Amino acid sequence: MSVKDALAYLAIWSLIGAVLFSLFVVFVFRSGFVYASRKRDGALKREMPLRGYLAMFSTLLAIVGFLVTANHLGLARKHVSVGFGSLFALNFTLYLILFLFDTVFIDGFVLGYWRPGFLHLSEDMGREAMREHITRSIPVGILFGLFIAGLSTAISYFMVG
Repeated sequence: MSVKDALAYLAIWSLIGAVLFSLFVVFVFRSGFVYASRKRDGALKREMPLRGYLAMFSTLLAIVGFLVTANHLGLARKHVSVGFGSLFALNFTLYLILFLFDTVFIDGFVLGYWRPGFLHLSEDMGREAMREHITRSIPVGILFGLFIAGLSTAISYFMVG
C-alpha cells in the first residue's frame, strides 16, 4: 500500500466516520440516550445503571464495527494487502482523526460553543463543563484508542481479510 493509497483511505473513511458520528451524536442527544451513562453536565455517572453500561458498550462496538467495516470495504474488498503493524497504524490513525473530530468539533464547538437547540442540551453542559470534559478525555481517549485499534486490527486481520 502506497502512502498515497493510505492517505486516500484515511481521507475517505475519516469523512464517512465524521458524518456517521455526527448523526450518532444527534441521535443520542435527541433521544436522551446520552444521559444513561452521563450526568446532566456531561460527566460520567459514579453509579451507573445497566442502561448506562449498555450505552457505553454499544458505543465501543460501534467504533470497532466502523473500523472493521472500513478495513473490509476499504482494503480487503479492494484486495489491498497490509501487514498487521500497518493495519494497526491505519486503524489507530483513523481512530485519532475521529477522536480529534469528536473532541474539537463536537465537544468543543458544537456542545461547548454553538449549542444548537435541536440537540436538547442540558444547561449544565456548558462551555466550562465541555472544557473540563475535553481536558480529561484527551489522555484517556488516546489510551483507549490503542485498545480500540488493537481490537479492530485483530478482528480485521484474523477474521475479515
